[in-house]
Amino acid sequence: MSQKIQVLGTRLRWSVLIVSLAAACWLLINFFLFDKNLFNSSNLLFQEMWAEASRYRPLLLLGQLPFFLLFGLFTYWLWRLFGQYAKGDFFGRESDRCYLWLIWLYGVFIPLRVMESIWISYLSHLHGNELTLLIEFDIGRIFTLFVLVSILYILRAAKQIDQENKEFV
Repeated sequence: MSQKIQVLGTRLRWSVLIVSLAAACWLLINFFLFDKNLFNSSNLLFQEMWAEASRYRPLLLLGQLPFFLLFGLFTYWLWRLFGQYAKGDFFGRESDRCYLWLIWLYGVFIPLRVMESIWISYLSHLHGNELTLLIEFDIGRIFTLFVLVSILYILRAAKQIDQENKEFV
């Protein structure tokens, strides 16, 4: 069974890399070749600013840099986690560290999205629009973060119980 999980870890590791590179290439190709903005398609104010005010495009892109960095870091730590699984390290210190990084990065995404909403509202106000503050707050992401932290706690507790059982025997 351990061998199957290791093979799955290797496949997932490469899948994460391939899908991440494909997504990044898709965004860049659409942006540079077809002049399509797919960076922040869910934010209507962003799309409106992008379409109306071409002079604010560099500032809108600047606001997307933290998300690109977060995407890269998330891909890196997911790559490392599946690498640990491919080595057979399912509950070790290094796989625990990778999982913790993934949780922190996911947690950073929540306030970053709020700050992005404030940034776009500010740019819209500079463009001459009435100040409309649309703060995006997703309760589902907070719930998911809670579940991820709970899983980490359970994994650590299970690892500690397993260690105590091994010491007892």
